[in-house]
Amino acid sequence: MKLPAPVVTPPPPPPKKPVARPAYRTAAAKRPEHHISPVTFTLMTAAPAVLAIVALRPR
Repeated sequence: MKLPAPVVTPPPPPPKKPVARPAYRTAAAKRPEHHISPVTFTLMTAAPAVLAIVALRPR
């Protein structure tokens, strides 16, 4: 008496990972962090000194 051949079932496929969809529009540019300009920094630091020199000069 011959036994029936065992039925081999393939293992289930691994779950598919989500795929990122293509960007139809470019991503919005990141706003740079707010930094004070060198010109503004120089004026803000020099102006009080100039005013103090003018105000405190001997007459």
